[in-house]
Amino acid sequence: MELNMAQMAISNYLGGFILLLLCYPFILISINLFTYDTVRNKTNFWFNLTCALLAIYLLFMHMNIEVVYGKELLDAWYSNHINE
Repeated sequence: MELNMAQMAISNYLGGFILLLLCYPFILISINLFTYDTVRNKTNFWFNLTCALLAIYLLFMHMNIEVVYGKELLDAWYSNHINE
């Protein structure tokens, strides 16, 4: 019997969160390099607030997704052991 194992599950929310974690420092440095002193503090505040709220939203939505690991393996086992 040959089992075709499914790929690991990753939600779009988790992918977005990882992308946010990777891009955040580069965007923050870019903001600090290319903005004037007069607007830098306000821009940093709103950018940090937006990223924090987005991160919370993405984590919350990712944690609401139900993933059954090994479903194909369980289905194959149950199909071979019907009497149990």
